[in-house]
Amino acid sequence: MDKMTKFITQIAAGIATLKIAHLYISGISFTGGWETFVLAGFTLGFLNFFIKPILKIITLPLRILTLGFFSLIINIVIVYFVDLAFYELQFERLSFRVVFIVLLWLINLILSSFLN
Repeated sequence: MDKMTKFITQIAAGIATLKIAHLYISGISFTGGWETFVLAGFTLGFLNFFIKPILKIITLPLRILTLGFFSLIINIVIVYFVDLAFYELQFERLSFRVVFIVLLWLINLILSSFLN
């Protein structure tokens, strides 16, 4: 998969995950309009595509020491920054962020498998 397709997949996964989480997970709410919704999904996809690889390289020793568990922390931080950037997005507890991350991973996996 080329980089542009992966970038679009990340953005689509971010938007789809926000929509599914907003509809089906009671601890995650989004109160903005559709423009803000798409912008939040775009921001999530953008951070996952550009910032996450940099954080993975920087934290490589920690990820090796924790046998990959620190990747979960990286994902939580990315979702936390999206949460900070958009006051319309609310997570009740940390556990809902973890559920959101797992859902994002699944949707990204499904979208990537369709595009390959």
